Amino acid sequence: MSDDDDIDAALWAAGALTASEHAIVKERLKRDPELAARAREWEEALAPLAALGPHVEAPYGLLKKIEARLESRLRLETLSRMLPVESDDWIRFSPGVRVKLLHQDEELQRKTVLFDIEPGAVYPAHAHEQDEEIYVISGDLTIGDEELGPGDLHVSPKGSRHPATMTRVGCRCIVSMAM
Repeated sequence: MSDDDDIDAALWAAGALTASEHAIVKERLKRDPELAARAREWEEALAPLAALGPHVEAPYGLLKKIEARLESRLRLETLSRMLPVESDDWIRFSPGVRVKLLHQDEELQRKTVLFDIEPGAVYPAHAHEQDEEIYVISGDLTIGDEELGPGDLHVSPKGSRHPATMTRVGCRCIVSMAM
């Protein structure tokens, strides 16, 4: 057994692996009886450490917080994905405006949305509960007196309000906003 295998067995027994490392070692334990035996040895060696400290009650709700953090971490490790733009999950937002949810962060209460706006369409005036960023990918976008084109970024700070937004030739843009 290599030193790296022994370290993996020890970290497994101590519960000190990341979610992705845990999944890898778990699969290795199924296929490698020598690694599985060494992990059991480490579990037996580390078990007495649990009895050394005094018993302490966990604060109310701690387990739920730990589970949420682990779930969030696992989600981050497993949710890397590619979203095809031309799929069927577009939502008709208003006449001439369709949106596609690209990402949603419950913890930050933010989402990233792809807007596809047809020529001549108008997006209504609105206020901002949080900062909003609009990055124009293609076409034109007019917000009040500002005209944006491809590569332009418009930032509306929290608490601001901007007038109706419109496009002459159509626009595709990415918007990061409050949920």
